[in-house]
Amino acid sequence: SEMLPTPRATIALLLASACQVSCLVLQAAGARPRAVVASRCSPAMSMEEGDAGVGKCKWFDVQKGFGFIDVENQEQDLFVHQTDIKAKGFRSLAEGEALEFKVSRDAKTNKLKAIEVTGPGGDFVEGAPREPYYDDDGY
Repeated sequence: SEMLPTPRATIALLLASACQVSCLVLQAAGARPRAVVASRCSPAMSMEEGDAGVGKCKWFDVQKGFGFIDVENQEQDLFVHQTDIKAKGFRSLAEGEALEFKVSRDAKTNKLKAIEVTGPGGDFVEGAPREPYYDDDGY
């Protein structure tokens, strides 16, 4: 099942495409886009607090309880903590798993992070496969 982008992500992609076309038209006409215009002509739009996004789990450490999301149409990955994952039971992410999330700013680090992390359509995430538990005492 293929994940459909959220309306906000679709709009961001359309705006990025329109901006690229505008830059190409200006360049073809011999004009040099101003630095401000050129910086906005990047295919990667910057995310801001409150944005909704889609992406895939880049990696997730189940023992430490955190990982990173490879955000669609973004150059920078987003941090994700297990407490921000919607899952049945054990909260984790599987590598490559399709995700939806909201962007928030961490109060301690002031960096952007993913919150309200779900599977496509707001469903529970699949999560990483559980490793078998071995009791060293043999019981």
